[in-house]
Formats: sequence, structure tokens, C-alpha cells
Amino acid sequence: MKTYVTPEEHARIHRRRRRQALGLAIVVLMVIGIFTVLGAGVQLVASLFDNTEQMQEYEDKLEGLVLFDPLPFDGIENIDDLTLREAAVWGCIYNIQETQGNFDNYAHDPVTEQLLLPAVEVDAYLARLLGPSFHLTHRSFDMDDMTIVFDEATQCYSIPITGSVGYYRAEVTDLFKQDGLLHVTVGYIPMNTTGDLIGTQSDTPTKYMDYLFARTSGSWYLTGLTESATKPEQTASSQAANSVVMMDPEELQEAILQGVNPDAVSSSEAASDSASSAASGEAASSAESGAEGDAGDGGASLGEEPAGEGDASSEAA
Repeated sequence: MKTYVTPEEHARIHRRRRRQALGLAIVVLMVIGIFTVLGAGVQLVASLFDNTEQMQEYEDKLEGLVLFDPLPFDGIENIDDLTLREAAVWGCIYNIQETQGNFDNYAHDPVTEQLLLPAVEVDAYLARLLGPSFHLTHRSFDMDDMTIVFDEATQCYSIPITGSVGYYRAEVTDLFKQDGLLHVTVGYIPMNTTGDLIGTQSDTPTKYMDYLFARTSGSWYLTGLTESATKPEQTASSQAANSVVMMDPEELQEAILQGVNPDAVSSSEAASDSASSAASGEAASSAESGAEGDAGDGGASLGEEPAGEGDASSEAA
């Protein structure tokens, strides 16, 4: 029996299918929208808690100071003058190297080819670190192995051509606020100044210091340096070195024998016991023979004394 679909029923079926397709499309779009919103939310939250860019900013600011390992201080006026000058000049040098990649935009001495660093560059670097109210009186100063000459006429520092300077490089590991101050925890990574070609340089900090920043006019500026609660982790090699205990030679030999043949130790102990027993027997026998010899000598001497007395009496008669 054939079933006939009226035009009205046929149109109704098509409308239903279109509504189903439209509903499916709406559901797919809703799912895509939900996942998009969730992804955007996750990225927003991650960006709120991600301070990588801020840590890099403070790392660049403190590079000059960390180079020369300053002593703790409370108040920028109490920092060592030479350390501050070294940090200002070389921190500025490293900052130019990081931002511009080279020193092509700076003048060089035509005779010595030394870099001529304008004092205004140093002032700008210190202003970002210590605040615009800080002013440094520029002059020449002596370092351990070089002299930084300041020319009053040109208002430039003459930077000698050298390799690396300083003792440490900075690695900011944490940022936190305490007592109204921003603590910037910096790991000190030793610089490879030995010229070792083997590559023994490690990226692990050997100590940590907290640089303290105070908020002034909406910006944070350095105001102190103190010991950090963060301590360097003890490496596996140092732990192994601390666990080394010197062994007695006999114990070491027994340990070697035990590793080669477990029965060797027992046999060696048995051999040592028999050897000691034999030595004890020999000592006892030699002691007995010595005692008997002493007794014989004593009897002979006693027998000789009466004979001497008889001779003396006969001579007297």
C-alpha cells in the first residue's frame, strides 16, 4: 500500500529539518563561544599572576650592582661610593648592550679606541634605579685592574677595551611586598673569570640577596639591600663530598674482597685467626725455653760458689 505525502506535510518536514539544522548550528556556536571565553579567562588570570616581564625589568636595573657584589646597606646614602660608581657605569654599559646590541651610536677615542660614555647616559640609568632626585658627582675612579677616566671637557667616561668585569650576574627569582617595601630577591650567579674552556660555568645561584624598593611618586626606587631568606640549594656533588668517610686500609681490603668473593672475607678472617694462634704458640714456647735456660744458668752459678769457698779455706789452712 503506497503512502502519499501531501504538499503541506512535505513542507512541514522541510521546515522541521531546517529548524533542527539551525538548532545544531546554534549549539555548536555556543560550545565554541564557551571554550573561547574560558580560554580568554585563563589567559587573563595567567597574565595577572605572571610577573616575568616585571622580573626582567628589575633584573636589568640591578645588573650593575650585582656585578660588584655590594655590601648590605640601609638607605642609598649609605652605599659604598666606589661600588655605586662601578655599578652606574657598567650597569649603563650592560643596559646599552642589552637594548641596542652594540655601541655603534656612541663615539670612540680615535687613539685608544676606548668607548666614550656620556655622563647623561649614566644619569639616566641611575634615575631609573634610584629616582630622579638622586645626583651623582662625576669624576674619574680606579677599579681593581683599570682606571675609568672622566673628561670634564667632553663630559664622557673613557671605557677601556676589556673582556668581562664583575663577579656575579643577576637572576631575579621572586617579587613580594613586606612592610610597605618591594622585596626583589636576586640570585647571584658567579661569572666565569678563569678563562676555562671546558665550560664549568654553572647557572645555579650561589647566594641570594633582597633588594628593597620604596614607592615614590608612583614608582619603585632602590632604598636598601639585605640578606635574603632564600638560601642556595646544596648540590648533589657537595652532598657526596660531605658524605665521604676515610676507611681503615684493612677494612677497605675486606670490603674489596667482599665485593669480589663473599667467602673471601671469612677465609681471610680464618687465616688471620690461625696466623695469630700460631704466633701465640711460638711466643709461648719461646718463653718456656727462655725460662728453662735461665734456670740452668742459675744452678750452675750456685754450684760454683761452694767450690770457691773450699779453695779459700784450704789456702788458709
